[in-house]
Amino acid sequence: MWVFSAVEHWNGECVGMYVCKRGTRVNAVQPVLEGVQAIDGSVARGVAQGLAVRLDHGAANCSGHFQGELTRLGITPSFSFVEEPQTNGVVERFNRTLKEQAIYGRAFRTLDEVREAVLSFRQTYNRSWRLEKLGFMTPREARQRYENERLRQAAA
Repeated sequence: MWVFSAVEHWNGECVGMYVCKRGTRVNAVQPVLEGVQAIDGSVARGVAQGLAVRLDHGAANCSGHFQGELTRLGITPSFSFVEEPQTNGVVERFNRTLKEQAIYGRAFRTLDEVREAVLSFRQTYNRSWRLEKLGFMTPREARQRYENERLRQAAA
């Protein structure tokens, strides 16, 4: 079983997740596509121009398919340093918390049970998990504050 996740660096929000039996290059890019769709409203060519995605050097992330999708979306890959997972720390910390809170210590019978647990945790995390780096706001509260500020500035 594989769980792929995409996490916003600035607010720690999990914007995409994909649970599957095989960790393929096609499956690995799914959370990125989900996150771009959720934030930009589309996965059309160039929609995420200017966005950078931090990646490790895994085979799926380095594949032509994965890199091609990033290029198509306008995303610049930013690779973490080899054997230094802390340079990919935001998603690594999220994945650790996910495992500790929703996966470890549980017996799952089906992939759907894992998917349900993971997606339920994601919702709880984004709406309820208070992060110190955000002044103890949740990722959703931080995004809402950001959106409200953008609207206020646009109206001014």
